[in-house]
Amino acid sequence: MRAHIIYDNYFTPDGEGMTIGGIQTYITNLIPLLRDAGYAVTVYQRADKDFHKDLGQFDVYGVTVDSSCKRPVISQALQSKMLQHVDMTNDLLVYGCESFITQRYPCRSVAIQHGISWDVPFDPCSSLRYFRHYLGKCYLAWKTIQRVSKVKRLVCVDYNFVNWHRATATYTLIQHTVIPNFSVIPTQMPEKANDSVNIIFARRMAPVRGSKIFADVADRLLREHFTQSIHITIAGTGPEAGYMHSVLDKYENVEFISYNSEDSHKIHAGMDIAVVPTLASEGTSLSLLEAMASGCAVVCTDVGGMTNIVLNKYNGMMTAAGNAEGLYAAIKYLIDNTEERRRIATTGYETVQRCFSHEQWAKAWKQVIEGIRDEQQS
Repeated sequence: MRAHIIYDNYFTPDGEGMTIGGIQTYITNLIPLLRDAGYAVTVYQRADKDFHKDLGQFDVYGVTVDSSCKRPVISQALQSKMLQHVDMTNDLLVYGCESFITQRYPCRSVAIQHGISWDVPFDPCSSLRYFRHYLGKCYLAWKTIQRVSKVKRLVCVDYNFVNWHRATATYTLIQHTVIPNFSVIPTQMPEKANDSVNIIFARRMAPVRGSKIFADVADRLLREHFTQSIHITIAGTGPEAGYMHSVLDKYENVEFISYNSEDSHKIHAGMDIAVVPTLASEGTSLSLLEAMASGCAVVCTDVGGMTNIVLNKYNGMMTAAGNAEGLYAAIKYLIDNTEERRRIATTGYETVQRCFSHEQWAKAWKQVIEGIRDEQQS
């Protein structure tokens, strides 16, 4: 038996090294579970030139596709390569992201849905632009429904997609399984220093990540008598980095850094508050889970799968997406109320430990894989 994983950029297009990203990490953690279930594993991806890498534990095939091609074209090329190796009776097709589904195959298949991505806010300047944007969202939603109807099983990282899909689709044949994302969890909750309140924004500096709103809120906090009691760390890069620098560079207690993903817990261990002010396109946020696992009191927005993680004032603070005043109030509450901040941080750590560990994630996936394998043997 072989598991065939379709994803466009697991390795770099030249095949020389792995790329960095949440889905790549997801696939890396999934491969050992497939192997333990008896599957040999092959990954198919886009490449500048055809390549084959035998990595011992699994194979990677790079398929020549121009980078300017749209995703359906890339996916078709990868599936054409897969069809050269697949045994339709015994093999398993795994779509690393549901957006790569193009057609139905007679072999067993499962797709991974990483969260709703078309919930991006839009402030139109005319009714015509509003209507065009609305139609665009409807089209993306319709295309998603069409795609996922071509697989029998859909593993979703949050309930946000499942609830939307049940309310929108006109059929119920798809088996939804919700397996939230996970975080590595320190064996003990890191102790925090008492000299100041350390706040971190560790996200890509992009519009949907709420970087501008956070910069403005941080500026307000620093101006309103907090300059001696708080320290703010900005970690990341992105198109709105210039704006964040222009607003916050004047403060000595604001630091811009970068770090490797494997150092996330080490960086967050020294922080008291982590802010995840996402505006759209979020599953069960890895950034949020890593911060909670590191003992940070988190402030997040009511977007996507984050609503499956945080209960307001229990294990985090949740505010309305795009509401700067609400974001400010939530952060200020945690700054002003030390005991509440520590209680929320502790409860957040316990939440991730109990519900979002790698062990929980792996156990849920093993049940999915075993269910597929049992069906094949019946």
